[in-house]
Amino acid sequence: MRVRRPTTVTTAVLTATLTAAALVGCDADTGTSSTTSDAASTTTASADVAGLTPEQAMADNADPHASGADDEDLTWDESEEVAISLDGESAQADGDGVSVDGSTVTITQPGTYRVTGTLTDGQLVVASSGDGVVRLVLDGASITTSTTSALVVDDAASAVVVLADGSTNHLEATGAAADADADASTDEPDGALFSSADLTIGGTGALDVVSAATDGIVSKDGLVVAGGALTVDAGDDGVRGKDYLVVTDDTSVTVTAAADGLKSTNADDETMGYVAVLGGTVDVTAGDDGIQAETDAIVADATVTIAAAGGPGTEVSEDASGKGVKGTVGVVVGGDATMDVTAADDGLHSDGAVSVSGGDIALASGDDGVHAEGDLTVTDGTLTVSESVEGLEGATVTLAGGDVDVTASDDGVNAAGGTSTDTTTDGTTTQGGTTTDGTAPQEGQAPEDFTPPADGERPALPDGTTPGDGTGEEPPAMPDGEMPSGERPAMPDGAAPDAQQGGQGGTPGGESADTGDHWIKITGGTLVVDAGGDGIDSNGTLEITGGTTVVQGPTDAGNGALDVDGTFTITGGTLLAAGSVGMAVAPDADSSQGWVAANLDQTATAGTVVHVVTDDGTTLVSYEVTKDTANVVYSSPDVETGETYVFQTGGSLGAPGAAGLSEDGSTDGATQAASAVAGEFAGGGMGGMGGGGRAPGADGSSGSTGTTGGTTTSGA
Repeated sequence: MRVRRPTTVTTAVLTATLTAAALVGCDADTGTSSTTSDAASTTTASADVAGLTPEQAMADNADPHASGADDEDLTWDESEEVAISLDGESAQADGDGVSVDGSTVTITQPGTYRVTGTLTDGQLVVASSGDGVVRLVLDGASITTSTTSALVVDDAASAVVVLADGSTNHLEATGAAADADADASTDEPDGALFSSADLTIGGTGALDVVSAATDGIVSKDGLVVAGGALTVDAGDDGVRGKDYLVVTDDTSVTVTAAADGLKSTNADDETMGYVAVLGGTVDVTAGDDGIQAETDAIVADATVTIAAAGGPGTEVSEDASGKGVKGTVGVVVGGDATMDVTAADDGLHSDGAVSVSGGDIALASGDDGVHAEGDLTVTDGTLTVSESVEGLEGATVTLAGGDVDVTASDDGVNAAGGTSTDTTTDGTTTQGGTTTDGTAPQEGQAPEDFTPPADGERPALPDGTTPGDGTGEEPPAMPDGEMPSGERPAMPDGAAPDAQQGGQGGTPGGESADTGDHWIKITGGTLVVDAGGDGIDSNGTLEITGGTTVVQGPTDAGNGALDVDGTFTITGGTLLAAGSVGMAVAPDADSSQGWVAANLDQTATAGTVVHVVTDDGTTLVSYEVTKDTANVVYSSPDVETGETYVFQTGGSLGAPGAAGLSEDGSTDGATQAASAVAGEFAGGGMGGMGGGGRAPGADGSSGSTGTTGGTTTSGA
């Protein structure tokens, strides 16, 4: 990706005093925390990053020096080979361009060299100043060294390592890592296979690389792995190419690394520093990141398995990352990629953008399944997040196609900034309501032992005081026509303040929110969410124009199946959201597609089938809730605004589709749990400003005022 260095935009983070459960409801009871610093940096990637395919991402980067298994450097005239025979602590050569000094074999000019035999403690060194390729054909070669590198390319125009057909080869470095105070500008070897020039590895044989303290395979320029079966066991990074690392064709790469698995480190040229796995099979077990790219991490048409930093539930050190795939500028997955990633931190992570345009991706993470500081886009493929704190998180999230299935202990899909484990101004982190150094939470944070009230209840005030009973501090007298701070004015005929109906979708307490930087757009595909926190949470707007969206939200009152700070419109597609009542919201009343929402008069327990039925008895949809459910929102082209619909519980599901919705459920034996008028919703049990159904009536009143039992009633 060119034109893609992320631009950092600093936005103020508002903090508020905890005076009621509604003020912290969306973060309180999920085991995660709210950001406590006065300001936070949100990285917004260029629009050119979002939605790229792997082909487009590769086109925006510098071309690799080798094209793959068919590269011309992987073919040669065998009659021109020079044979090198290794024998214990010595070696022999039968042609020019080779010198032997004890157990050190040095190649001094371009050409093709076939290496066989064993060195028990020696090195194979390339020091060729001439123009041309140095080609090393490893054919049953084994080199062990007590230094940091068994095969060293000190100097060459380019270097090629060919693994001869049917051969098994071994490189092992047992030496200690170089002194950290060494001259960082030198090309001192720091890998069992080390090259200061562009390096290509190909062929159909096998290579086993072991490094006790340093990297396994390293190129200080570009590295292309175009063939062979590589097994790397490294005391530091597994396979590293400074300018880029490209894996292609039918290559098999298995890496066990104490640090990062596959890595590229060039941060000076925006067209370099990328890792591209474009074919073959890659299996990485890493102590830190599985794939780490200074710019783009690209995966297409490959089978990739990653276990990063011990997987979910593993505590990582402060200086560790623990991400499955990390691209500072972008992460791009597409084509026929198959990925299975477990990570202690995020599964896929970018400080810029993440784009999924195809493939079959399975993620289990200790933090976010997919995290983008900029744009997160899914246009095709299958993306399954089986374990996460937050499933999908980006400054903006676009779901335009594919099948997405998210399981999250906190929010399922979140348009926001920052991380699920946040840092305070003094550098400590917060989990729940307590900082890691044991201090009390800052102003605006929920305490660790905070428990939100049950649906519809108000939180207890300090020392048992009650508003207006004289036990609390009375507000000061105000001039005529003004209201005391903290009180809401009485509204005519029961209308809601600011002529807004219902739900708790906006910033807690009715505060205004800057929603311009964040949004979620669902335009196609299938999205299924099972969330312990908010199912879909946008710190800006939510727009649904197509696709099928099914959300099984939380059971606690401090979160909702849907949570939207800005406008929430639906113009197409199908939406079913089920969750708790406390923070429930519905789409805006001026949405062009009909929707219906209701608080059930009795909680539907997990396993109960909920039906949405027209007034004449036609069942529009049936869904079996997987958690206790007290609120349901449904929208489809079949819902007509202004018509009355009945919510029934019981009966049978019928044959559900992939998203869990059924069109042939039976209401035999079911009982009515609520009725509602499409386009009207009085809000969740905790009330509040903002949220769905917010269009005022013609006379300035809200269109809806409250619920009676499970029935939504409209006002004048």
